[in-house]
Amino acid sequence: MINKAWLWCVVLFLASCQEGKQINNGDILGLWKIEVGIAEEDKKIPFFLELIEVDEQLKAAVWNGDEQIVHDSIRFNGDTLVAESPYFNSSLELTFEGNNVTGFFVDYSRKEYKMPLTGKYNLSQRFRYSGPLETKIDGKWQVVFSPNTADAYSAIGLFETDPNSMKGTFITETGDYRFLEGGFAGNQLQLSTFDGAHAFLFEASLKSDTLKGWFYSGKHWKEPFVAWKNDEPTLISPYEMTELVDAEKTVSFEFQSIDGEVVSSEDSVYANRPMLIQIMGSWCPNCMDEMLFLANNKAYIEDLGVQVVALSFERLHFEKAQIPLQKLRDHLNVFYPILYAGEAKKSEAIKSVPWLKQIKSYPTLIYVLPNKKVFKIHTGFYGPSTKSYYEVQSKEMFDDLKQLSKLSATIQ
Repeated sequence: MINKAWLWCVVLFLASCQEGKQINNGDILGLWKIEVGIAEEDKKIPFFLELIEVDEQLKAAVWNGDEQIVHDSIRFNGDTLVAESPYFNSSLELTFEGNNVTGFFVDYSRKEYKMPLTGKYNLSQRFRYSGPLETKIDGKWQVVFSPNTADAYSAIGLFETDPNSMKGTFITETGDYRFLEGGFAGNQLQLSTFDGAHAFLFEASLKSDTLKGWFYSGKHWKEPFVAWKNDEPTLISPYEMTELVDAEKTVSFEFQSIDGEVVSSEDSVYANRPMLIQIMGSWCPNCMDEMLFLANNKAYIEDLGVQVVALSFERLHFEKAQIPLQKLRDHLNVFYPILYAGEAKKSEAIKSVPWLKQIKSYPTLIYVLPNKKVFKIHTGFYGPSTKSYYEVQSKEMFDDLKQLSKLSATIQ
């Protein structure tokens, strides 16, 4: 017969071991420098993670330059802290040991997508510089990614330095690479960002007045780029990129909403009303920026009598994409319906909107008159990291909405 006293000791021992795995919030509060690893390139993409307590609730804030992304949904799985992205279908899994942390960035919108990460407590320098930030490249740069190839595309580099770091972004013809932070050590440029959907690293050398380097994204993607100083860099207008199959034909849609009901362009709520159709995806940071812009200007849009609807193209089937889309809607206070329109792959997505010749970018915003004919199409979105470009774009979109409303009054 098993000795009952011995059995009770075993139970107590196992219970104490389990309790020992629990994390004490006070031991992990503060600033952590996290580095996401790209194993194939032997590269690391750094960002800052600050763990704080607000009203006795643990929160995790990701810092990229002027951007702060607060993760409110924190849970513990044994000795692992899991911080869910507030916007995207992803999380950070962190295991702490003293002043060190290990774990993974997990993106659930992509199959078996994990990137390892490591970190240390209370490191305030994003990159390991050997000396002061000697080189300044403030201002605008004309950029070409994948130069001298069939895949070449133009961009604008925006950089601003202070004594300790550099902030900036790259604007492409379809959006931007969001809030980048880093700087120069000698003539070597390093910039990075992590937003819960993408991990980006830019590295380049400055020779004379030219930057040459590489852009790394996630686990596998990399491409070269070249840039030169230009106070008046240019890109194709966002209004000239996406075309209709036939400008005289009307647009239509019918898809299931993320709440389960079928929504159609023929529904009474859209009858004789101007409309914005937003093509987007829950995995897309530039889409998040555009959705937040629309949400913040809800009163303005509604006062003009404009209806908004989003057509979401996802990496997952409806059943798996539904909850992440609902989370995105709730966190951004999206006031308009989001419809699941199909697969995110552009060659497949275009089948759901056959009145367009192509889908050039997520997001794309289509201004539709009450007669269901298209007034304008705005491709891509410049987020807040682009500063003056974001401000100019905002004014243009306000003007476009006014024009849409005014012209609609003559058609009704």
